[in-house]
Order: sequence, then C-alpha cells, then structure tokens
Amino acid sequence: MGKKPTMTFRLGDDFYDKLAGLTEQLITDGFKLFEKEFANIDTFYKKALADKSKRTDHNFRRNPKEMYLLEAVYYQVMDRVNRIAFNEAENTILILPDCLSLMKDKCQRKRTRLGKVCTRCVPNCQINKIMQIADRYKLTGYFSKRALTEQIEKIKKGKPSLAVIGISCLLTLASGMRSAKEAGVPSRGVFLNFTGCEHWADKPFPTETAIERVKTILEEKYGVPDSSS
Repeated sequence: MGKKPTMTFRLGDDFYDKLAGLTEQLITDGFKLFEKEFANIDTFYKKALADKSKRTDHNFRRNPKEMYLLEAVYYQVMDRVNRIAFNEAENTILILPDCLSLMKDKCQRKRTRLGKVCTRCVPNCQINKIMQIADRYKLTGYFSKRALTEQIEKIKKGKPSLAVIGISCLLTLASGMRSAKEAGVPSRGVFLNFTGCEHWADKPFPTETAIERVKTILEEKYGVPDSSS
C-alpha cells in the first residue's frame, strides 16, 4: 500500500470564515493604530477616483486605505522572514528612490552600468547622508531602475552572495522586496516618511526617510564600524 502524500497545507471547511475574521480584525485594529499616519489617505483616494484626466498612473493612485495597510504588513512579514538570510549574505547594496534627492532634476548623480550613483553634490541631501553611512561599510548604493528585478540580477552577477536594502513608499516597498526575491536576493527595507513624487503631489518635492533605521540594519549585520574608517 502506497504512502499517503504529506500535504503542505490543507484547508478546513471553516478556513474562509476564519480568514475573513482575521482580515476584518486586522483592518479594524490597523486603521485604529495608524489613524494619525493614514489620516489623509481617504481624501486622496476620493480625489484620485474623481480625476478624469489622461494621466497614466491612475491605477497606482487609486488604492484604498486597505491596500496601504496590506502593503505595510506585507513589508513587515518579508523583512522578518528575510532577516537571517540578509545578515548572512556576504555583500550588501542599497537601492535608492529618486524622490529622496534634494536637488531633484538638478541632481548630479553619475550613470554606471548597474545604475546611477550619488556623487555627494549636496551635503544635506538625504541620499548623501545615507551614502555617508554606507561608505563606512564600503557599500554601494544605486538609484532604482523601473526594471528593478533586472537591475538586481545584473548586480548579483558580480556579487553572487548579495543582500539589498530598499527605500521606498508604503505602496512600493513590499513590491520592491518581491522583485528582489524574484532575483534570488534577500532584502530588508525602510519606508519613506511621506510621499512627494509626481504620483501624489502636483508640484513634487523631496521626501525623507528614517536614516537611523538604515544605520540600525547595517549595524545589526556588520556591527558598529571603526570610527576611523
């Protein structure tokens, strides 16, 4: 008599009821917990739905508040799951968003084969400050390309044991981490504190991120660098 296969998971008759209950509780508790952080999303969402212009980013802008919460939780789960593999990878790179650049279109970033890099043109630019931390660990940071999976795959060819720190907004950080996963690279990430790019602002402005969190992730992996380095 053949051995019965072991099932990775098996859904019971009440699975969907339990899942619906969990989801409802998550949304209720999440909206209450992040009431301050999510205060303006509903207004923006309604405005985006009413926008009949020919802009090409309607689908991205028309995300209800539930999706912001879902992507935030998805990020946190991936960050937790990836943590050990991230710390064990030999090399680390940073993937940086354009909107962090203080100089915007006047940014003097330099083009390389693997992506544009910061040239430290403005002392108080957030990108510059992040790269000053990365310099202490001799790490490279690249501005993100639209084809992110391909970008990471190209970088990985020269650094097979690779990990990525990504910086992005609530709606794109988790998707960026999924792109890294497609490339076979463990990732961790840090959210932007707010959005200022053309998707959210009529007149785009520089964003900010929690730079200390980037520092904490690197110190966890490599330790505190020598002050003379």
